[in-house]
Amino acid sequence: MNRLIISLAVLAVSAPSALAQVDHRAAMRDLDLTAQQQMQQQRSIALENQFNALDAKVQTEQRIREVDIMRTRPSLTLPPKAAPAADQVGMAGFASMPDDMLAGSNARVREASQNRR
Repeated sequence: MNRLIISLAVLAVSAPSALAQVDHRAAMRDLDLTAQQQMQQQRSIALENQFNALDAKVQTEQRIREVDIMRTRPSLTLPPKAAPAADQVGMAGFASMPDDMLAGSNARVREASQNRR
C-alpha cells in the first residue's frame, strides 16, 4: 500500500509539469503565430508606404511636366488684322434680296405686329 501511495504521489507531482509543458508549447505556438502576423502586417504597411511615396513622386513629376509645357507653349493670340476693304469683300456666299421685296416684307411684319387680338 505504501508503494501505491508513493507511486500515486510521484504521478501527481509529475502530472502538473506535463500539463505545464503542453500549455507552454501551446503558448509558444500562439506567440510565434502572433509574431508572424505582426511581421506580415508591418511588411504590408511598409510596402503600402513605399507605393504611396512612389505614386506621389510620379504625380509630382507629371505636374512639373505640365507646368513646363504651359511655360513653353506658344501664345495662341494673334495680332489683330485690319478689316478688308469693302471692294475686297466677296458677296458670293451671302443671300441676296432685292430692296423692294425687303421693304414689302418689313411692312407686312410691322402690320402684323400692330394687329394685337
